[in-house]
Amino acid sequence: MTPPVRLTTAVPTWPDPAAFCADVREQLVGMLVLHGNDRPVAEELAQEALVQTWQRWASIEHPRAFALRCAVNLSRSSWRRRLAERRAYQQVGAEQPTTTDPPDTAAVVAVRRAVAALPRRQREAVLARYYADLSVAEAAEAMSCAQGTVKALTAQAIANLRQAGLDVTDEEEDADA
Repeated sequence: MTPPVRLTTAVPTWPDPAAFCADVREQLVGMLVLHGNDRPVAEELAQEALVQTWQRWASIEHPRAFALRCAVNLSRSSWRRRLAERRAYQQVGAEQPTTTDPPDTAAVVAVRRAVAALPRRQREAVLARYYADLSVAEAAEAMSCAQGTVKALTAQAIANLRQAGLDVTDEEEDADA
């Protein structure tokens, strides 16, 4: 059985964009890996999302939400680009270059599979809320939807993760009980 997954949310503030980037970079990378990217690709996408956030720092109300939205949009573009590359390789009959990463632990694989199996919007909501630590308002802004939608999608995602066999503990549920 996989160890319990503790879901938390926090709303920090940053004095400047450099502190923000240092604080959220690994979080973005991890979220992008869970979103279905290889780690090197996730690092590159996170870096680009942080550059876009830095460039617009003065006009952004919720920097984490903005960075997450940029990262997810860049991830989608990356997937489309890789699909086009795969088709091109198939058309010319060439083999695609491959990379190998060290194997993941069973718990990591179980979490990745369960998160990947979620419907797209549920996956985005749970990653925004608990992996990227966005507040409901920030997640709603990042996902371009109402706060109630984020809450509903998150609850559905947690139920689906539990149904998939993960021992998910939601601190917000614990606080409400």
